[in-house]
Amino acid sequence: MPKEKLDAKTVETAEPDVNLDGGNLDAKTVENAKPRATKYRLSDGGKRGLLLEVKPTGAKVWLCRVTVAGKRRDHGLGGWPTVTLAQAREKARAARRKALNGGDPIQARRDALKAAEAARKAEEEAERRIFEVVAEAVIAAEEPGWKNAKTAPLWRASLKTYAAPLMKQPVSAITREMVKDALLPHWHKKPVMARKALRRIGSVLRYAAAQGWGADATAADVRTLRHLGFTRQAGSKKQASLPWRQVPAFMTALEAVEGMPALALRFTILSALRSVEARAVRWSWIGFDGQPTLVIPGAYMKGTLDKEPPPHRLPLTAPMIETLCGAYQAAYGGDKPAPGDLPRYAVIAAAADALCFPNASRTGMLTDAGLSAVIKRMNEIKDGPRWRDPDGRGAVVHGFRSSFSTWGDDTLPAERDAIERALAHEPGGKVSTRYRHSDLLERRVAIMEAWGQHCTKAPAEVVSLPARAIGAR
Repeated sequence: MPKEKLDAKTVETAEPDVNLDGGNLDAKTVENAKPRATKYRLSDGGKRGLLLEVKPTGAKVWLCRVTVAGKRRDHGLGGWPTVTLAQAREKARAARRKALNGGDPIQARRDALKAAEAARKAEEEAERRIFEVVAEAVIAAEEPGWKNAKTAPLWRASLKTYAAPLMKQPVSAITREMVKDALLPHWHKKPVMARKALRRIGSVLRYAAAQGWGADATAADVRTLRHLGFTRQAGSKKQASLPWRQVPAFMTALEAVEGMPALALRFTILSALRSVEARAVRWSWIGFDGQPTLVIPGAYMKGTLDKEPPPHRLPLTAPMIETLCGAYQAAYGGDKPAPGDLPRYAVIAAAADALCFPNASRTGMLTDAGLSAVIKRMNEIKDGPRWRDPDGRGAVVHGFRSSFSTWGDDTLPAERDAIERALAHEPGGKVSTRYRHSDLLERRVAIMEAWGQHCTKAPAEVVSLPARAIGAR
């Protein structure tokens, strides 16, 4: 094979195998270089082309002089002391070799910086698209339209608890199976809260899909999830309810029970609310102008699987207000407020966003078990009546909603729709519901007053139950 010939230019421009430790500069010289009125440069000498530029501010920057496409250019290597003298020499040698081989170290550095910036932005974008962050974006978008300040914290708390396995996942990676696996452990234990969480998960995924982030908008669709195990417990029975004619006697017996749970139970019965709704009531939700009315935010109400319910308005009757007076005294001590003075007391409690029926430490809600324990103790009173349903089962808190509903059927059959509204149900089919927006509040005022009068009237003799219902405890 013929040998390659060397020409003068090749020999002249060839990069020598220089000693990286040699040069005009040393670490002490670099460190002691002082700023001047104008910038200046110190050369490391040799063919390395390494320069230290000292700026008037005192900043020191490494430069390497290279020739690219016949033009001499200065290639930045970084600032001192981040880049040491030894590192600068290594970078300068590599840059000159690249230039001698036809490359462009300056453009290569720009490309590397662009790639690093693109990778950083991609990482930030991916971080913004995880479920937890997208959920915060949804809350921020919806919060201005929420009437109650507690709704946003409720969203966060429910997602943190019931969607915990999804929180750090990219929304594009969340599948129906993942939603199922997250919620199924809670589905039968806490169905109301699990349903709320499912709706909120669906809102987050639909928002992400609308943004074009690759999320499956149907991953929390109830119609699909029903095929994955989201069903009601088989063989579940209606909850035991006290016959409505026995409610006055029960309420009279309840008057003898002291404590906040008994007051909360009394209010629950008079209002026909669910236990969790009654226990969550706050003074700030009550308006006393005109007809006293309690407005419970939709986030606290039981809804369907695919939508969150609207706020529920409840007209307050005299027995309810009397019960609230007792609750205020139990919480704050002192004399029991007169019903006419309650608005003035309520303003003070509302300013602190206080619960109407707080727990013993006044730091949170009563538990459903606390209300149930009141009925249990009443059933255990020696020689006392047994508060049971016709099948002999002990009455439960939720069963009093059935007592109210049955009372309405038997005494006010023409007001079925209004009674359904009082129970926070949507009467009629899905199509008719879309066109019916009234909550029939004016009609419900009279209904709730009649129910309150029934509950608090002098009790007649307790209606006899079948023998099997009054057997051994």
